[in-house]
Amino acid sequence: MKTNLLIPFILLTIILAACQPATPLPALTAAKDMEFTLAPDQTATLTDIGMTIRLIGAAGDQRCPSGMECAMSGPVSVSLSAQMSSGVPTNIDLQTFTSNNGRAPDMEFEGIKDRAVFEGYIIRVVSVLPYPDNLSKKIKDSEYRVTLTVSKKSVSKK
Repeated sequence: MKTNLLIPFILLTIILAACQPATPLPALTAAKDMEFTLAPDQTATLTDIGMTIRLIGAAGDQRCPSGMECAMSGPVSVSLSAQMSSGVPTNIDLQTFTSNNGRAPDMEFEGIKDRAVFEGYIIRVVSVLPYPDNLSKKIKDSEYRVTLTVSKKSVSKK
């Protein structure tokens, strides 16, 4: 009778072990004006200014796969959460175009928000990888890596 209960117990243990969440990625430490790269649900703390940024994930990817000829390549969209010290997190949605190596252009495009002002700092998307390589293989959310910079917003003088 004990043997009959042992097999279901072992199967249940294996199933529960397989359902455990993946080990979270370590939090990063970065600094203002320094590039840093985040995976989904990973955070970076900019210790010199007391800001924490978390990559929520890629919200959409309309880039033309490499090796394909497209009439037009669209942007990739990312969602972030930013907060100062112990403040309330603020969601920020950004999008950018990238080259085939994932780098975003320095220039701004009308209708494309590749940077946002938060608490007097500019958060900007520098790159988004991987770059799509074909239409049939969708990039998994967990595979995205987004490189950002945070810089002090300059005050324009008139």
